[in-house]
Amino acid sequence: MRSAPMLDFPLDEFEQRLGKLFDTLERTDCAAVLLTNVENLRYYCNFRTSAWNSEFLSPAMLVVARSGGIALVTSPRMKATALATCCLDEADILTFDGFGEAATPEVLVPSIVSTLEKLGATSGKLGAEIGPMTRMRITYNDHADLFKALPNMEPADLSMDILALRQVKSPREIDIMRKNCHIAVDAFKAAVDMVVLGETTEEDFYHNFAATCFDLGADDFQLRLVVEFGPDRQQPNSVAGTRVYSDPDWCIYADTGPSLHGYISDMIRIAKLKPPTKPQRELYDIVHGCHEKLIPMVKPGLKIGELVKAQDAYMRAHGVDDICLSRSVSGHGLGQDVHEMPVIQQAYSDWEFKVGTVFAFEPTLIHPEHGQIVLENNYLVTENGCENLTPQLQDIYVPGLS
Repeated sequence: MRSAPMLDFPLDEFEQRLGKLFDTLERTDCAAVLLTNVENLRYYCNFRTSAWNSEFLSPAMLVVARSGGIALVTSPRMKATALATCCLDEADILTFDGFGEAATPEVLVPSIVSTLEKLGATSGKLGAEIGPMTRMRITYNDHADLFKALPNMEPADLSMDILALRQVKSPREIDIMRKNCHIAVDAFKAAVDMVVLGETTEEDFYHNFAATCFDLGADDFQLRLVVEFGPDRQQPNSVAGTRVYSDPDWCIYADTGPSLHGYISDMIRIAKLKPPTKPQRELYDIVHGCHEKLIPMVKPGLKIGELVKAQDAYMRAHGVDDICLSRSVSGHGLGQDVHEMPVIQQAYSDWEFKVGTVFAFEPTLIHPEHGQIVLENNYLVTENGCENLTPQLQDIYVPGLS
């Protein structure tokens, strides 16, 4: 391995990650694994390019063999980018004319086969990201043709195994995520402080939030910020529009956050330009109380299903389960993607929290008259419990009063 000019971390970070991946290949009896998506390539070798945004390209793929070999497969025109960003030795960056390009689809499968032959992994199980929670950057037909060209290999789903490795964040990853989470909430406060009654639109708020995030040190946005003004804007995961903030009793609602060195924050905060009404206060106290009551139960080894059941019981006890959008789905893991394992829903009830897990918890109420009332915090699981990575603005923010 080598220290490329644009590495996110020192080499030993990638060596540790690859070491755990080699152990996984041994445990699952896979001869190799083929990694194709943007998050996994950045995680295991730091390969980065804006070409991931193109629908016409598969910029690179990573092949890791149980025997210890590793290779980045790409095209000659991507080699300079690979040398600038990727931690692999130049000899392990293999280029094939037309690789990953829509105009030359016939190149992809032979390139992967050639790479596997070079690594001595042409029989047994070939792991891939073919399960849930993954987005493969290889077409169904190419995947099928790959195994036709490798008659002695069979596909194996390693998607959840890889997500389990990425679930446990290293101290360096945690430092980045802690900083980014603080940026998100501080930028929300700054954007609220810029709101002018009767003038500021949702899009204005989004622009002010994003600009502040970059000023504070964030370097990207992987998801567009959700901004909603008013109680009738009950559109979870909607986008900012042209509505003007024209009533100080309206809530200002914002969801998601920036990214930093590839790691995402995802918070929800609510603000107003005057104190909350009695119903707003009562509803917000319920969602805030859900955090205060349930997060202390989250410790290493707790099963996801226990937190989900506790949230649902809490909402029933407070008489709001009929307006609880987060019923049975109360959060998700965070990392390089905004939704990683553990997904906090009953479908993954046996999945466990581990030391180093970063997750979003977002008990959500949608009231037909008072709109969305939510508090989403990002938490880090430690040996003894949880650290709130988004500790600022735990109440409805009112400039000049909070």
